Amino acid sequence: MDDQVSSSTSPSPPRLRNTNLPEAEGAQFKSAQLSSTAKLPEELDTYDGAHRSQFYELGQKLLEESMGPDRPLISPPTSMYELRGEYTGAPSFVAQINSLMNQGYTKIIRTKGDGNCFYRALAYAYLSSLVDSPNLVYSAKSVIESGSRMMEQNFMDADIISTFCEPLMDLVDAIGNPDPNQMLTHDHLLSAFLENETSNCIVTYLRLLTTAQIQSASDDYAGFLFDDSGEPLEPIEFCRQYVDPLGKEADHVQVAALCRALKLHIRIAYLDGHSSDGQAHFQDITPPDGGKNKPLILIYRPGHYDVLIKTN
Repeated sequence: MDDQVSSSTSPSPPRLRNTNLPEAEGAQFKSAQLSSTAKLPEELDTYDGAHRSQFYELGQKLLEESMGPDRPLISPPTSMYELRGEYTGAPSFVAQINSLMNQGYTKIIRTKGDGNCFYRALAYAYLSSLVDSPNLVYSAKSVIESGSRMMEQNFMDADIISTFCEPLMDLVDAIGNPDPNQMLTHDHLLSAFLENETSNCIVTYLRLLTTAQIQSASDDYAGFLFDDSGEPLEPIEFCRQYVDPLGKEADHVQVAALCRALKLHIRIAYLDGHSSDGQAHFQDITPPDGGKNKPLILIYRPGHYDVLIKTN
């Protein structure tokens, strides 16, 4: 799940029924052996000796804080020490955070828990990577333009596509601008993502791009699209319910489809408190061609995605 946690169940990582997606779907999995599959005693499902209900209450509390009305759409980088402090009393979480810090992951960029956190986190991480590697801007623009054409081929209105794509392309165009007053920096990027109109236009564009990818390769996805009760859905109906609307969480299919459409390699660190070895395990998702970018690093906590930053 992405940004919403059902009040009737404990939070869990995204549904992994789709990890057997065909290679043509564009997702390849490495280091995806999450210890959350381990069976726990029925009498006392524990994480660090705490009852499952206590684990759930902690996750719910932190998720609700991320959804607060005063929470910005995205926040400046903060230390992983701050994140670790939020899990005082939950040693398995602390151990996983320590394992990330020991690997050089020192900061986190938080996104608002409004149901759009995956799309916003990915967009920010993507543009931030282009700021660091402006030599990739040309190919990035080509991919985005190709995505817009794919949308039109799926009978989306060209004017609507242009409206939502424009803020994204404006930021991409600003990377490497010879005018220092117009050049996109990390600070300018953060400011742009704090603006509701710019940030949500980009999120909407990525949702539409995800829909176009799923519908363009519908045969690849058809066997992996389900509603909340587990009933299969046709690609068009799945996208109508679970991709297009703002505030709808991103599950594995959406994540893989968007990475395929943008030709991105992403790596997701799972901070779930389940690890028997105290490590935060990673899942890599790559497009068929492997992607030209360095992996974009996201961190998934039950119900939420943020951006993870590694210090060289």
